[in-house]
Amino acid sequence: MQEGYVHVADIPSIKDGEINSNIAPNPDTTLGAGLGLSQHPKQWEKVDFVAPADMRAIEATDKHPNGVYAWMVIFACFISLMLSIGINDTYGVYQQHYQLDEFPNATTALISWIGTVQFLVMCIGGVFSGFLCEHFDTRILNAIGAVVMGAAFIAGSYCKTVGMLMVTQGFLYGFGASFPFIAGTSIPSQWFTKYRGFATGLALSGSGVGGMWMTSATQSLIDSLGRPWAMRVTGIIAMAAVLAVSPWMRVRLVPSKSEKLIDWSLLKDFRFSVFMGALVFSIAAYFGPFYQVPSYSVVVLKKSQSWGSNMDTLMNGLSVLGRLSVGLLSDFVGPLNLLIVNSALAAFSILVFWVPFESVSMLLATVFLFGFSIGGIVSVIPVVAAEIFGLARLPSIIGLLFIGYFAGGLLGVPPMSALLDNVGHRTDYTSSIWYMGVLPLCSLTLLVVMRLLITRRLRARV
Repeated sequence: MQEGYVHVADIPSIKDGEINSNIAPNPDTTLGAGLGLSQHPKQWEKVDFVAPADMRAIEATDKHPNGVYAWMVIFACFISLMLSIGINDTYGVYQQHYQLDEFPNATTALISWIGTVQFLVMCIGGVFSGFLCEHFDTRILNAIGAVVMGAAFIAGSYCKTVGMLMVTQGFLYGFGASFPFIAGTSIPSQWFTKYRGFATGLALSGSGVGGMWMTSATQSLIDSLGRPWAMRVTGIIAMAAVLAVSPWMRVRLVPSKSEKLIDWSLLKDFRFSVFMGALVFSIAAYFGPFYQVPSYSVVVLKKSQSWGSNMDTLMNGLSVLGRLSVGLLSDFVGPLNLLIVNSALAAFSILVFWVPFESVSMLLATVFLFGFSIGGIVSVIPVVAAEIFGLARLPSIIGLLFIGYFAGGLLGVPPMSALLDNVGHRTDYTSSIWYMGVLPLCSLTLLVVMRLLITRRLRARV
């Protein structure tokens, strides 16, 4: 092996995808000598990256990976994501309530900005919290986030206007949730060298589990106690649960040298730039069905509001199955391969099942396939980042990716809602659904380009 380099399996870091020059060139890859592949044609062949030795990470704790403590960390991440992202996933219930009951004269686009601001602030906060997670105790940061997001929902329960809800339910909650969001997303991969994909998928399935039970619970609370008390109960539960697991929300690895808040040099790697573009379209596609299926069920299919919220519950439940399945399979097939497959399924579910039909059966088909595939997409994104761009810098890498999340948030729900208001006049969802379907198709195209940049071998595990 070339002097000054170490094998990526021996270190938890990789920079700029640099490779071992002693690996024989592969004529079937775009990068030629840049990649080495196993020569066993009947097995998935793993691309072999090598990283510079000066990017070694420092152990931040004496706890060992793959052990009991590692699984406690996974549980803590599961709970933190269950409440932080799970609450964000329930906004479709609030949007339905605001649109049909509390603010019937407000436009759909205006109301959707409450949930959009919530996610956008979470993304911008994620950039900074990723940097903070590398330099400060993540357990304390997680606890601070728990207090802020709980207090934001309690404050939102007293708000009577869309503008004030944007400040509390949107801005303040997004800021608080960014800490458990970034920590819960980036920490799991550091604690496992075996079955990393499954462990990460298990942790990230917490967001789907949260969205599943909290969607039904939120609708029940609104129906029985009213929206203000629904928000107070949610805020108290979120604060208490995330505070309880914060002692286990700790990193295992930190970079050996101080890094910038945002390492823009990563964008010099063309693969990373393409990955960022694909991420933007994936995130833009994520929230559309969750936000619009409940009201679509009422307005177009003439179902009850509870039936519409149950569709969100079903999507969240299937996303849990998608997260776990894809997390387990990624250890054998490769995370990027599965990201491509799930993006194709997400596009297929909307463009083939939902666009041509206005029926309960086809909406159910869309909900089943989209819920499963989108869960797999969000689960495997950090695994792709860890395997291709490095474990030690994963919090800051994901922090940079949150800029892509931010762009995806702007590209997703606001244009969909504007199309529903201005083209569909709040009753015809066709243009909005078409837009939802094109987004994962764009992501799929960029992911295929990224894979071709890495290897053209069909059975390569990437």
